[in-house]
Amino acid sequence: MRTVPTRTFSWTFASGGVFVFIGMVMLLDHMGVINASGLWRFWPMILILAGILKALHECSRMWGIILIAVGVVLQLGEFHVVRVTWDMIWPMGIIAVGLILIWSTIQAKKAGRGGSGNAEFPTGPGALNEIAVFSGIEKRITGKNFSGGKMVAIFGGIEIDLWQAEMEGDEAVLQIDAIFGGVEIRVPDTWLVSSHGQGVFGGYNDSTRLRPATDPNQPRKTLVLRGAAIFGGVEIRN
Repeated sequence: MRTVPTRTFSWTFASGGVFVFIGMVMLLDHMGVINASGLWRFWPMILILAGILKALHECSRMWGIILIAVGVVLQLGEFHVVRVTWDMIWPMGIIAVGLILIWSTIQAKKAGRGGSGNAEFPTGPGALNEIAVFSGIEKRITGKNFSGGKMVAIFGGIEIDLWQAEMEGDEAVLQIDAIFGGVEIRVPDTWLVSSHGQGVFGGYNDSTRLRPATDPNQPRKTLVLRGAAIFGGVEIRN
């Protein structure tokens, strides 16, 4: 029997509860039972609730903290405690992007080095270290010692073909950050992909299919993906 992950269940349950609450308030308002005009001042509480749910999980904790902070600021603005203007919002957005990138990098280092948190990403012939800023990168990797790495696409695109590559160990960690850009990776259908990427007004899509193992006793090669897609997209496919 397939079990639903706790994180997915809690997020879906809470989202459904929010929609039910909003619908009930609108219905009762139209029926004249209550006057909901004053309740809409509390709409930032939706962001705060979403932030709390995300903050409960380590991989999305920073994103949750940012949602809570934004919700608190907007709620104070509704109460006229602070004056929220566009001049305040866009610098906060830039700060949020930076914090998410820093957090995702720390998490990837911990995962890639057994939780040490102070080791650098792999370098050398078997590692990927690509940065595309207002540009494009396209590579095909055919080496037998792939060890992971880091890729950043900022207003640019990166396309990596790992179909003919072989992993050096049993597991490799690949950090992928797409900021107003796109990254596409093609991996062998014998690799198990464990995706922990976060989509922030963007998408982190894993559309790979795993080929049945020819030898059940042989451990699968695992590619661990971490990072964030911020107003961008990351796609992993076969």
